[in-house]
Amino acid sequence: MQPVTNYVTKVMKELGMHVRNYGSKDNPAMIGQFMENGVMLSGHLDTVPIGTTGWTKKQGEMIDGVLYGRGTGDMKGGCVAMLLAAEEMVKAKTPFSLCFTTDEETSMAGAAAASIDPAVKNAPAVMVTEATDFDIVIREKGLVQFEICTDGKSAHASMPHLGENAIVKMVDLLQKMKDLQIPPEDPVEHMTLTVDVIRGGTATNVIPAECVVEVDVRYPPEMNTSAVLDEVRKRIGDDGYEIKILHELDPVGTDPSIEAVTTLKEVIGPDTKVLAVPYATEMVMFKSANDKLMICGPGDPTSCHIPDEWIKVEDVAKAARIYADYCAKMAGL
Repeated sequence: MQPVTNYVTKVMKELGMHVRNYGSKDNPAMIGQFMENGVMLSGHLDTVPIGTTGWTKKQGEMIDGVLYGRGTGDMKGGCVAMLLAAEEMVKAKTPFSLCFTTDEETSMAGAAAASIDPAVKNAPAVMVTEATDFDIVIREKGLVQFEICTDGKSAHASMPHLGENAIVKMVDLLQKMKDLQIPPEDPVEHMTLTVDVIRGGTATNVIPAECVVEVDVRYPPEMNTSAVLDEVRKRIGDDGYEIKILHELDPVGTDPSIEAVTTLKEVIGPDTKVLAVPYATEMVMFKSANDKLMICGPGDPTSCHIPDEWIKVEDVAKAARIYADYCAKMAGL
């Protein structure tokens, strides 16, 4: 990540912005500020892995104004738009700040560390520039990821009566919670649960002594981690397994009637949708410092994390204009 963080830092300093560093050496976060009490624009510089299959385009290939490659939509497009807008806002003397992080796809620890910065607290709005196709996202679900572990007893596969099969135990538990794994009709408003990783066994001729599954749950604001685990335990009981929490994020929401939201809608256009989404972003990490939070950025969100990820270059330019206009309006200019 160092080449890209060095580049972003260099650009901000050359624009005359005051840059402050947060997070760790491996996962740094940078806040660049120009004047005081301006809107904060936030984006992450890290990406998920490219993957080895399914790509029909080269990384960085451009065809008819569409740029292909991992991270184009999620979310270098938004980050580039932030820097383009910054150039215009410095010229216009519009107050603003930028936040760049490097671990959104994993821990979001950089955003959490940067959230203590005065620029976050004093911002009239904090906008995460993730891909939304220019819709305004004001609410996202909570997240809890956990593992379930079943224990057994090893034995030679020819003598299963001497062992206890941990995988068989796990299959029974997963079957009991099968109803929770059925996708709801409205995944934005209702809890979703997916079993995404399973590990168990050491050899085909050995009864497995342990089996572990990793579970991802996204839940609406009226729930919390305790309520999620209650739903799981109602089905699988209280014995015969262990649960370990791996990662948690609270749900977060912004009042759609506040000035920060209505002004953004005016800037983008009257047909702009104001939405809730089923996924989590770094918006939640700024929750303790600022309650005027939203997500709005260039790119189709369904193109993220897939082969041939893409973004229209014209949409990056459009986002830069929107950000510059929005920051100016929120500053009363």
